[in-house]
Amino acid sequence: MDKKKLVYAVLSGAASVAFALAPAMAATASNDTTGADSDNDASVEIKNDVNILQDNDLDVDNHIHIDSDTGNNSADKNTGDGSVKTGDAKAAVSVSTSGNSNSLSMSGNGGGDLSASNATTGYDSDNEAEVEVENDVDVTQKNDADVDNKIHIDAETGDNSADKNTGDGSVDTGDADVEVMIETDLNANELEIDGLGGSSLSASNSETGAESKNEAEVEIDNDVEILQDNDLDVDNHIWIDAETGDNSADKNTGDGSVDTGDAEVDVVIETSGNSNSATVDAGVEEDFEASNETTGYDSDNEAEVEVDNDVDVTQKNDSDVDNDGDVDAESGDNSSDKNTGDGEVDAGATDVEVQISTEVNSNSLD
Repeated sequence: MDKKKLVYAVLSGAASVAFALAPAMAATASNDTTGADSDNDASVEIKNDVNILQDNDLDVDNHIHIDSDTGNNSADKNTGDGSVKTGDAKAAVSVSTSGNSNSLSMSGNGGGDLSASNATTGYDSDNEAEVEVENDVDVTQKNDADVDNKIHIDAETGDNSADKNTGDGSVDTGDADVEVMIETDLNANELEIDGLGGSSLSASNSETGAESKNEAEVEIDNDVEILQDNDLDVDNHIWIDAETGDNSADKNTGDGSVDTGDAEVDVVIETSGNSNSATVDAGVEEDFEASNETTGYDSDNEAEVEVDNDVDVTQKNDSDVDNDGDVDAESGDNSSDKNTGDGEVDAGATDVEVQISTEVNSNSLD
């Protein structure tokens, strides 16, 4: 007889957002050929106020109790022979918990060219050309996970008896095999912000009129606040009893023989999580240019490119991992006593392997 029990649990979840503040295109403000004594204003203004919250709260309780038993048999007090032969007792448990994943990709409006210019302005004119981009971005990514795995396994082929028979008494048990795999991978935040500046920025005054006042300005103001916060609490409690022993072949008129199988336990516990990754590119990728060219008599000319980046990034991880185990693998505690004939005990091997891996709390900022 072969008894095998398998339990497999999976939990996963993810949130992914792709967000564009504005199309990646050119923005231009210009005054061209303005009249004398005129007042001219050309303006392109882009304002983005973005608040993003990605928040996950996960509570997982896996409580598993498995009893795989082919033992506890008796062949006692027979006039002839008494014989017990058991099958294998196998238990396999696989518990996988994953989730609490936030992913955000944000592209800005500065993918193209931004320019402000005044060209051929009139006498005593007042000219202003302005391109202004203002981004106020607040991003919060939070994960809270509480995982409690409690596994109790009893795999037994022993506790048999073949006693007090007129003939021979024999016990032959199968193997007791237990496999436990617990994987926990939780709490990951990934953030990418790109292109809040521009590929090419230019402000220029060209051929300004006498006694004119000319201002050309490109201004980018980025205020970015990022919080990535993970809290992970994992408790793994394991109780395993794999037994092929505690058998008896006693007080038989003939021979007494006990032959037990192997008791094998293989436990793997892997815990990973609490990972923060942030890539922030809020600046200008290529060219700055501010110029005044061929200015008029007694004119007042200003060409300005201004980029102001205020970036605050906070990455936090808090982990509490508790692995608690009690493993008992037994093939002994057998007896073949007080037989008229021979008494023999052949106990199988016990093999216990436990692997515990914990890899948590990682922050990456580029």
